[in-house]
Amino acid sequence: MIDMATFGQTSPSATLPCPKCQTTITYYDVSGSLYYVCPNCYTFFKYENGEPPEILTDFPNTNPSLVFPIGTEGYLNNQFVRVVGFIHKQEAGTSYNWTEHMLLQQDGRYVQLAEYQGHWMVIEPTERIYRQFSPGSNYIDADGKSYKLFNRYKADILNAAGEFDWNILDDKTLSVSEYINPPYMLISEEDDKRSDWYEAHYISQVDLAKAFAIDKQSLPASYGVGAIEPADPEDRWGAAFAFTGMMLVAVIVAQVILNIVKPSKQLLNESFRTEVDSAGAVKPVITSSFDVAGSAALNFDLSATLANAWIELPITLVNEQSGRVYEFTKTLEYYHGVESGESWSEGSSTDNAVLSRIPSGRYHLNIYPAIEGVRLIPFRVIVEQNTTLTSNLVGILVLLAIFPAYLFWSRQSFETRRWSNSDFADKEE
Repeated sequence: MIDMATFGQTSPSATLPCPKCQTTITYYDVSGSLYYVCPNCYTFFKYENGEPPEILTDFPNTNPSLVFPIGTEGYLNNQFVRVVGFIHKQEAGTSYNWTEHMLLQQDGRYVQLAEYQGHWMVIEPTERIYRQFSPGSNYIDADGKSYKLFNRYKADILNAAGEFDWNILDDKTLSVSEYINPPYMLISEEDDKRSDWYEAHYISQVDLAKAFAIDKQSLPASYGVGAIEPADPEDRWGAAFAFTGMMLVAVIVAQVILNIVKPSKQLLNESFRTEVDSAGAVKPVITSSFDVAGSAALNFDLSATLANAWIELPITLVNEQSGRVYEFTKTLEYYHGVESGESWSEGSSTDNAVLSRIPSGRYHLNIYPAIEGVRLIPFRVIVEQNTTLTSNLVGILVLLAIFPAYLFWSRQSFETRRWSNSDFADKEE
């Protein structure tokens, strides 16, 4: 696609008179066109080999609103093109309508520029014959892509302008099937006499405006989701997937290196049993001393033997050299039973805590248990240094997944809106 369309590069034109109002009609496919629409009285007629013109019908005597007037030149598909025909169609039995511009290429071949709800696609004839995956299937496999049936219809002609190399009135007999794999489409047109295939691709309004050297704002505003509009034209999904993959590898490598440089080490593993003094108060517990090679993260695994009971463990980590303390509290509770013949349980007899950036030094724990009643409850405390913190890894993975998850949701929502315009969204034959 070039930035500006260059003019004057297509075939020269010729003229002929309208058989009804005698208006001079300019046409461009001098050797190929046989059917014409008068721009003054909208008579549609056939003129061939110097024989008397044959009037076929009259289109509505209203000037169709042409985005690209007949004769407009542009640059598309790597060659110069000229707009020579225009058809306004409507799906039979519905209000859905669209436009098709016939473009005569510099090489003498035709392509169509179709527009629906401000979405555009370029349609080219092909000699290939496509077949459904299986009889009655809604899929076509071609060139490694799977195309799904999106629409099937017959069309009425509402209006037309310009010249054509076929009788456009015959289009009303065609059964049209559209198979999509955005941004591409395969189109089948068939009746009792012929069967033709076309290949189409989506073209953005930006590229279309460049092709014809016009302001994008002069194009009809787009709304809804086009049949083959790309869900991710800037390939944000691919970029996000690649970035997430690289970051995931980086996180794993960093964790491996960290485990090598600062391996996990168990500093304390002691079991205790709550004791009550003569006054009925639970006695505090002082653990053995242990050394921390900091700065380090300490992981505290707490467990207790509980049966329909609870224990609260306020814990103080004491630096024996500086006197600095670090405090946290955990409550363990576990209840279970049988109700109406069904077993139930709630709570947990285990928990853990993490203290980060603990300086080097010699430490011990002061534990001040609190329990219900005077029962004796066994509990265990395990302290590890540089433990791989699963919660941190999970947190990082969740953060990395947020944007890809948003893109995935966005794509799914986009596809849902696309297929809401199809009668074949849920048919998976």
